[in-house]
Amino acid sequence: MNIHIDYRKRLARIRELMGEAGMDVFIGTRTVSLSFVAGAFIPWRSAVLVTRDGYEGLVTLLLDSERLRNESWMTNIQPYAPIAGMDLWDVIVNHAKKNGWDKATVGVELGHSPRGNTGYLFATEYELLRNSLPEANFVNALSIMDRASVVKDPGEIKLLRQAAAIADAAMERVKESIYPGATETEIAGIGEMELRRLGSEYHWAVTGSSEVASGYRACYAMNGTTQPTDKIVKKGENIIVDLHPYYHLYTSDLSHNFILGEPNEAQRRLSDAYVQTAQTIIDNFKAGNRIGDIHAKVLAKAGELGYGTNVIPSFGHGLGVLGHEWYPAILANAEFRDVVLEENSVEVAFLAMTVPGVCGMRLEYPVLVTANGGEPLCATPLELTVLEC
Repeated sequence: MNIHIDYRKRLARIRELMGEAGMDVFIGTRTVSLSFVAGAFIPWRSAVLVTRDGYEGLVTLLLDSERLRNESWMTNIQPYAPIAGMDLWDVIVNHAKKNGWDKATVGVELGHSPRGNTGYLFATEYELLRNSLPEANFVNALSIMDRASVVKDPGEIKLLRQAAAIADAAMERVKESIYPGATETEIAGIGEMELRRLGSEYHWAVTGSSEVASGYRACYAMNGTTQPTDKIVKKGENIIVDLHPYYHLYTSDLSHNFILGEPNEAQRRLSDAYVQTAQTIIDNFKAGNRIGDIHAKVLAKAGELGYGTNVIPSFGHGLGVLGHEWYPAILANAEFRDVVLEENSVEVAFLAMTVPGVCGMRLEYPVLVTANGGEPLCATPLELTVLEC
């Protein structure tokens, strides 16, 4: 798929936000910042540099610099090596002094998150920068990339639709392949092979690639992370399958629930409540809705159905370019409750609803925020899939 991304327009938006913040230089180290600015897969500790007066560049590990010169749109790509005088921060500090940024207002990405491998600036790196550039004014620049990347342009939405279609097709292949006696790792492998066959380039998930859980492992009270094991699936067990394709830097996230054989009455009741609660999340992904209000409506729906204490009180997270899996999350905390959803942003609807000893169900489902409500990007049904044994 040949999709045009207007990186100059993207940089103009970043510079606009830098201007509003009074920032002269932006040093981006988070995965989302590297992906969004450079437009290429960057696995090593690196930094993108953007100035308001027109400079943009990438500093990345020497062994990857030739590939990135070929795959990134950027022309200013400087290599570094982990040796004295050539380290990442030696290169950045020297560049700052050479270009007169040593007295500028410099934005860096300071923060923390429950997600791992996010790329926030380390305390030692921040200390090094402040000691090396004592006359610079350092400010926190987290909001720059969060705001610049949250609304998707038409090309990005097409890539997200393609990633979602890959997830759907892989989930259908999993559906055809589950049988009593299969292991969780085998099921994960079937899904992953289909993802690769259809063009997925990387398993991006912070939870450890594809996730599969069956039986008791699908019924953990807080059922949020389930890497596959060699456990054998049996008749009567419910199975959670969670796939994470990546296509041309854009991600998808699809979780679906299966059961081997006919569900019992308690499992059917839980399944019905799950679908109604999941639909409530999707319907409320409407432009203009405040996240705190969405959270309250979903929690109230789960409570009305009798499962308010059986859900994790978190109902979604951001989705887009690699690294953009957090902003904004559907949480009723100070960070997100007053955030208002914007049209053409994409959220993953999330729901973990579990009754230990009965059944556990998980939803992860990419949804485009529109003026009329959420538009699912995946076609996999919300309903529990019953598999004949």
